[in-house]
Amino acid sequence: MSNSIRHETMCTSYGRTVEVGRLRLPGVTRPVERIVLDVPRKNPEYDNLWLSLSPDEARDLASRLVRQAAEAETSD
Repeated sequence: MSNSIRHETMCTSYGRTVEVGRLRLPGVTRPVERIVLDVPRKNPEYDNLWLSLSPDEARDLASRLVRQAAEAETSD
């Protein structure tokens, strides 16, 4: 996520890395904020990208997404 403003990284119990961040795109009147979710693949042989989360991991991911959304709404 090289173009992101800030990102958080979490690792699931099955070894998947998940990055949650924000991307600021130039806009006509003001920048457009986007929330970005990236799940890098360590093995390019697999075309399908899926994620299995425990209930605690799902809550952790949800809180990260909500935090990024709140920051995007309040950023200048």
